[in-house]
Amino acid sequence: MAEQSGIQVVVRLRPMSQRELKGNTLPVVTASTDKKEVTVIKGTGARTLRNTYAFDNVFTSFSTQKEVFDSTLAPVISDVLGGYESTVFAYGQTGTGKTHTMEGDINSSENRGVIPRAAFDVFRRLADDSYIESKVTASFLEIYNEELGDLLCDVDFNDLTALQQKQKQLRLVEDPGTATKKGRGIYVMNLTEEPVECPEDVLKLMARASERRAVGETKMNKHSSRSHCVFTLRVESKRVLPDGNMMETVGKLHMVDLAGSECAKSAGGADVDPARERERKNINQSLLTLGRVITLLKAGGKAKGERIPYRDSKLTRLLQESLGGRCKTCVIATVSPSIMSVDESLSTLQYAQAAVGIKNMVQANSMVKVNVDGVQRPSTANPASNGACAQDWAELEIKMKYLEAQAEEAAAALARKHTEVQGLTERVELAEAKIVSEGKRADEAERALEAEKVAAAKAAAEAEAKRLELVAKLEDARREIAKRDTLLAARRETERKLTSEARALLAALDAAVAQGADMHAKLTAVAREEAAKRAKAAAFGKSAKSAVDSLDAKVAAA
Repeated sequence: MAEQSGIQVVVRLRPMSQRELKGNTLPVVTASTDKKEVTVIKGTGARTLRNTYAFDNVFTSFSTQKEVFDSTLAPVISDVLGGYESTVFAYGQTGTGKTHTMEGDINSSENRGVIPRAAFDVFRRLADDSYIESKVTASFLEIYNEELGDLLCDVDFNDLTALQQKQKQLRLVEDPGTATKKGRGIYVMNLTEEPVECPEDVLKLMARASERRAVGETKMNKHSSRSHCVFTLRVESKRVLPDGNMMETVGKLHMVDLAGSECAKSAGGADVDPARERERKNINQSLLTLGRVITLLKAGGKAKGERIPYRDSKLTRLLQESLGGRCKTCVIATVSPSIMSVDESLSTLQYAQAAVGIKNMVQANSMVKVNVDGVQRPSTANPASNGACAQDWAELEIKMKYLEAQAEEAAAALARKHTEVQGLTERVELAEAKIVSEGKRADEAERALEAEKVAAAKAAAEAEAKRLELVAKLEDARREIAKRDTLLAARRETERKLTSEARALLAALDAAVAQGADMHAKLTAVAREEAAKRAKAAAFGKSAKSAVDSLDAKVAAA
């Protein structure tokens, strides 16, 4: 059975860029997270217009990636695991942070966008023991210049021929289903679906797809996305319920990063590259069609039987189930605070405001299997019915089809009820366990507090005794310091006197040394004179002896 669900619309206001701050650009868009309102001021003086818009949630530049995920996708993950098809898409002008919100920095746990966070949350929940079997696949579709592209295909993107052949195989088709079997709805035939076993596999696929996605530099954004991208996680699971029954679900989560709108003036006018201008026109055309669809749905055109232009664009055709269809949908509108983008910001907020009133008839793709033990139940068929006439048989077939449809609806309703009861039961059990745990913690805390009081009193007494001991030691130390200072003063005086006397002795010693040196010099001179005299006397003695010997010789000869 289908249930009505309104589209959740949130707005994220990005901070001023460095270029806007350097250029002193005037911020004219403000937002309040508490009031969930966005205010736009346009014009100056008496012609100033102040427009305020209210939404389901509003995020500012102070909001973190985690806060955005917790308020938008975190509740949707439970719906996906319950068998619902859900869609989240970012809408806004180029350069307002759509790709940052959807993808972010996949290598940073803090700055990851909603897509990688959704992958981590899905696998975290599937790790619960109640899930006995699960299978997750991922696909990444690109719509560039109204052409479908598969970002996960195994074709070399440098081989244009092979790439074009692959793109020709992609077809946007619809499977409406039958009275007894739910169809796939609108999907892309031949789109690659990669099985993933963990969040890291999803991050690798995102990195591979990001390298292949069409991006380009514009006046508004150096790395502007020039294509619409749809990342889809398909989750099949089997879960054992507390009553022993088993619930099988097939849920899908579509996360759409739309290319940013850009007016001709902002794009550069007549000087823009023709290829870039073609991209801009195709992007704006598809977004314009999206706006017309939202406007007609808001005005109740679907209920009035009016034509909704889903088929005028591949984007709106693909989002048909998300806008007035059977999906649960969340729209994240991104706006810039700059006055240079005030017209685009107003247009984005008006489209987002229009989406607030759109209602979807959501359906869960789940089934509860009873009698999982395999025991055969007794048949209630009446053998006498074999002779029924053809008319009775036709009526019986009609009734059987009706009952089969009712049975499927009942099974889906039962699955939802089981899910709700299971959730309530788990919450009650967790609450009871938490109460018991908190009671034990309170008792332990009280005992610990008493023990801490005793320990604190003992520590205080020990600290007081220690303080008194330290005071006594301090007095002793002061006396010792005073005594030491006295001794040091006496020692310094003694050293001063000894130094003075030593200097006097050194002066006297220097004088004595000088006198000794003078005396030594005189004695040395006297010694030299005496040596000279002795040498002369010896020479004289030798010559006298020689003369006497010569005389004696002469006398003897005579």
